[in-house]
Amino acid sequence: MDFFTQALSYFQKGGVVMYPLLLCSVAAVMIAVERYIYYRTADSGSAFAEEFCDLLDRGEWDEAYSLAIKTKGEAAAFAVLTMDKGGEKLERIDAFAGSKAERALDRLEEYLNYLGVIIMLAPVLGLLGTITGMISSFNSLDLRVENPIAITAGVGEALITTVFGLCISTIAICIHTYFGQRLKKATVDLEEIANTLVEVICKRK
Repeated sequence: MDFFTQALSYFQKGGVVMYPLLLCSVAAVMIAVERYIYYRTADSGSAFAEEFCDLLDRGEWDEAYSLAIKTKGEAAAFAVLTMDKGGEKLERIDAFAGSKAERALDRLEEYLNYLGVIIMLAPVLGLLGTITGMISSFNSLDLRVENPIAITAGVGEALITTVFGLCISTIAICIHTYFGQRLKKATVDLEEIANTLVEVICKRK
């Protein structure tokens, strides 16, 4: 209870700027949870991409198709859709594969841009709190209010918002980096699958 009481006290001392900072922190956590849950089912994994491409390279088309059907995720679904188009013209297959891969990557990248906004916005809001806190302190001096507590409160507001802004930005950077790496791996897997599929389909024509 003492921890929550102290946290609430800091929040109140931080001033109005603490509310948008709180919103940024909640948004970052929600995005992290949503992306984690999504990637658990949407990421087919590098192991699938490697095994799938190996099967295609060995000419085992049916086995590769069966593997893609049994595997969850965007890459596996993309492989199935592209293989179902195997009887069409190569130009149409190439365009179809490019379009579907791009859409899959868009779904994997969704909401990560908002994390980028939070990374930049949180320190700026902290700086805004710093400025408003210092203005409050200077106003107390200008009005010749002989109350050192008022001046200290303004400085405290400045420091609290700055710390909170930097903490939120740091956490958001960690979250963004983690999912950025997962997106990079998923992109490489999709590109490998797409290139292998187009190459094998071309040989089958």
